[in-house]
Amino acid sequence: MTRKLLSRWLGLFADVRPDEVALTLLLAARVFVILFGYYLLKPVREALILEHGTPELRSYALAMQAVVLLVAVPLYSYFMRNRVGERIYRSITSFFVANLLIFYLLSINGVPIGTLFFIWLGIFSVGQLAQFWALAADIHTVSAGERVFAIIALGGSLGAVFGSKCAHQLFPLVGSHGMLLVAAILLMLTTVIYKRSGMHAVMPQPNGVKEPVSLGGGFAVVMSSPYLRLVALFVVLLNFINSTGEFIFAKMVVEQAEIAVAAGVAKGVAIGEIYSDFFMWVNAIGLLFQAFLVSRLFRYVGVHWALMILPVIATIGYTMIAFFPIFTVVRLIKIMENSTDYSIQQTTRHALFLPVSANAKYDGKTAIETFFWRFGDLLHAAVIFGGTQFGLSVNQFAMINMTIGLFWITLAWRMGRGYRELAAPHLVAPAKAD
Repeated sequence: MTRKLLSRWLGLFADVRPDEVALTLLLAARVFVILFGYYLLKPVREALILEHGTPELRSYALAMQAVVLLVAVPLYSYFMRNRVGERIYRSITSFFVANLLIFYLLSINGVPIGTLFFIWLGIFSVGQLAQFWALAADIHTVSAGERVFAIIALGGSLGAVFGSKCAHQLFPLVGSHGMLLVAAILLMLTTVIYKRSGMHAVMPQPNGVKEPVSLGGGFAVVMSSPYLRLVALFVVLLNFINSTGEFIFAKMVVEQAEIAVAAGVAKGVAIGEIYSDFFMWVNAIGLLFQAFLVSRLFRYVGVHWALMILPVIATIGYTMIAFFPIFTVVRLIKIMENSTDYSIQQTTRHALFLPVSANAKYDGKTAIETFFWRFGDLLHAAVIFGGTQFGLSVNQFAMINMTIGLFWITLAWRMGRGYRELAAPHLVAPAKAD
């Protein structure tokens, strides 16, 4: 009876059947805690690197993440070659918790960690979530995933909203040191949620079996699949455009912080507060999209058309910034772009891996969500470096995004067609019991 009632209540947001309720809510709780902890760390990241650095240094630190991942992705495939599902998730989570504790010890002893922590957090954000969503894709059929992924992702949206709100309150009280420790504890809780909830009784076995991969690991998996190559290119363009937008926004934030300094506010505090407020609005709007829009888009227009929404919004947005390069406009466009990215686009991107093999879900997805994601940052850094050398203005950087956005829209259409071809046999064939 309880499951039926929960199923009806969840029906306000997505089509979750009674026998899917327990697993869906447990996965939603896990991603809630992951995103809550991450958003406690995002203002710390921005304050540490911008207080003593520049927006240009921030962009170059993004590029360094791709260099690190060039080595890390094959190592991941090697060490996780015999693991799938929950075993992979626990191993990666324990590794990241240990990293956070090391950063905490370094910071309380006065060691400058700004740039290194910025690089690490970027890798953590994509790596941790890649493992979570690889697991989610591997234990759901295509039809079930298209129905329940919106609810699972809603847990992440709630975590991001509450995390950013708490960060706004906690940052002035506990500072960078305390935020690191709190995030480490929360991350470890994501494995406790599994153990204490009895999740092992409802966690299905993975649908696929991993095959041995070559020395290239996830890179080889991606390069051998035309579909995954399209997904990888899509992700590169997505992050290039978003990171260039973040650079534009960071330039504006520094200008606003300098105005606050003249009024007697510390620069680091001003930056942290601006970003905390920004993240709060992004996640609040993203939460509304996730709760009431994503599942309906999947149901009525399909995953393939949902892919088109962010490229269209971003292209229109940067066209506006190109002609109106002021803080209010940039802030509004970035809020809409990021909220759409963190809700509609993010859930859609994870759904793209429902109809692929286990190797594609784990090794291929990890390569795409980590290296290829950060490769977009690497290209972005090259453009920022070249653009600053030639003295490009904010509106000229926006014009670059606008131009690439037109190609991105075309790519999204082609990739959506590829998804439909892969998913069709799974949707037509009799589905296994969900």
